[in-house]
Amino acid sequence: MLKVLAILPTGRVFGLQIMTLRLFERLSGKIKSHFLVTRWTDGEFSRRLDELRIPYTYSWLGMFSRKLDWINLYMTMHCLARLPRLYRDFVKLVKSYRPDIIYTANHHELILLTPILSLLDIPVLCHMHDPPPAICFQRGMVRFWGRAVDHYIAISSSVFDRLASLGIEEKKITMLHNGIDLGYFSDHKRGLGDHSAAEKGNDSVVVGMTGQMLENKGHWDFLEAARLVHQDHLNVRFVIGGKPTEPYLSRLRDYTIKHHVDERITFSGWEPDVRRFYSTIDVLVLPSRHEEGFGLVTAEAMAMGLPVIATRSGGAGEVVEDGKTGILVEKQNPQELAEAIRCLVKSPDRRVSMGKAGRQRVEECFDLSKQAAEFEAILESVADSHKER
Repeated sequence: MLKVLAILPTGRVFGLQIMTLRLFERLSGKIKSHFLVTRWTDGEFSRRLDELRIPYTYSWLGMFSRKLDWINLYMTMHCLARLPRLYRDFVKLVKSYRPDIIYTANHHELILLTPILSLLDIPVLCHMHDPPPAICFQRGMVRFWGRAVDHYIAISSSVFDRLASLGIEEKKITMLHNGIDLGYFSDHKRGLGDHSAAEKGNDSVVVGMTGQMLENKGHWDFLEAARLVHQDHLNVRFVIGGKPTEPYLSRLRDYTIKHHVDERITFSGWEPDVRRFYSTIDVLVLPSRHEEGFGLVTAEAMAMGLPVIATRSGGAGEVVEDGKTGILVEKQNPQELAEAIRCLVKSPDRRVSMGKAGRQRVEECFDLSKQAAEFEAILESVADSHKER
């Protein structure tokens, strides 16, 4: 049996955390897992581990930041103050659990633990979702924490290239796309929601986006595109999902009121079952301004039979086939985004054909069962290679 010790940011649950749990849930009986979970948490990740009956240990797993604003300085100081306790807990866990391989899903945890990891004769696999930018400082940091890493998984070609640009040898990188549960995200389950276009009674086409409420996710571009489309007097409504964060949400609401589109735009909040959100819309938009590692929502929506409009943002541009499963537009270009929305709003047949093609693409390229099997094979390969040294 291969014993895996998994370490990743667990303060809140977003795409990275969800994807990690889906993979570990599907590992065979040959793999035994244990997670290191931060005490700075809202409790959601550990609750999900409990549901999966995966054991875990709490410790003060924080994060350093280069930013000098008070919030980030406070976070860094608290992380430093508790670093000795983290090291004590980590060494104690390694001695008691005796893992065959240590798995990380972020470089921030590697920065914290490299002084200990470098002393251990245990292979480290880093599953990279969002590499740091290839600037001089980060290249230097990679030379520091990268010495503890035996191998990397890149979730897209974009991530692969970004890792290589940081100076990591390509032979140490394996590409493995994120996977989608084809049974859970099914195009036959579009009736889960209560507000689909047909059920609204006014036959509006519903265009939505969901995810973290951060500036780099492109909410402003989505709202500006909605304003432009609204000027055409099309029968279309817009919905924004995701866990609300203030004062960002209030600023977004103020924009809709200022531009007289508040009656056409709904902020639906966080939905524990994201399928319900997808079932309320007819088109998904990912207007991201930054380089997405993969763009998980695009693949999930495609599995639900939805056409997708996405910016050419890293891995998201690899998931969506332009003109076939959706439409790709340039980042921070509300005019182009609005035109893509108009195109799909006016063409129900195209929405249907793209939705079907998207489902087929997910079945062929992003099947979670296949990705989990490949993930398990990588774990075993890295552990075996380390033993042979």
